[in-house]
Amino acid sequence: MSRFFSRKPTTRDEIEREIHNLMTALDDLKHDATQGSRHRLDSLRSRAESLWHDADWDSHCRDLSKRGRDASRMAKECVREHPLSTVALAAGAVALIGYLVTRR
Repeated sequence: MSRFFSRKPTTRDEIEREIHNLMTALDDLKHDATQGSRHRLDSLRSRAESLWHDADWDSHCRDLSKRGRDASRMAKECVREHPLSTVALAAGAVALIGYLVTRR
């Protein structure tokens, strides 16, 4: 790279050698990137397969559904216990969304 900024004239052979070196470096970089991508793809595929073949899929769904219902019930209880705070929080959220939508 320093040859491009030097005032020393370069020969055709030097330029061809530099182009060859750059092409070799690019091929090596492409190979390394391909290997890394293949490794990540294989690990993601094995993770997806293990999740797909999980025998406890139904129990996970039931557990997630139960947690969702519990969170909903707790939110309703909180709203009933603190109505003014809930209204203030909702007004703040609406004001924030309005600000974000109207700003340029």
